[in-house]
Amino acid sequence: MIRSGIFLFVVLVLVGNVQAEPAALAQPHLIEVFTSSAYPATGRQGQQAGTGVAFHYYAIDGIHQLELNLSQKLPADPIAAKPLALNRIEHLDKDTMSRMQQSATGLAKALQYGIDRYPAIVFDGVAVVYGVTDIHQALRHYQQWREEQAR
Repeated sequence: MIRSGIFLFVVLVLVGNVQAEPAALAQPHLIEVFTSSAYPATGRQGQQAGTGVAFHYYAIDGIHQLELNLSQKLPADPIAAKPLALNRIEHLDKDTMSRMQQSATGLAKALQYGIDRYPAIVFDGVAVVYGVTDIHQALRHYQQWREEQAR
């Protein structure tokens, strides 16, 4: 999480050399956005169609948000609350299950990449920009980093 202010860091996430590319080819193929309800992603209008870039969005607090929703208005007595909670879980709709699965996938990916705070935007599984929720701004930082690597 961000403690104070916006921190912009572009760091290598995976071990290995990144081949230098001309600035025109510095367009990533995959952008993975790790956010939370407190830090929603912005700048994604029109990002999906026709760009040749795949986008994956992960709300890493999604499971926690679901738990909060499931526990609303449950009795304080655990014995009385258990059957109500189980009933709610058994009757989750497909959309909620999908969001929960996507959140779990995001948490696993964050661990895989070594992401230790969010928001974070990962480019091609190689570089991450922390502290930025605007995808356009993060992409500019990534492209600047790629240009510096090419020098």
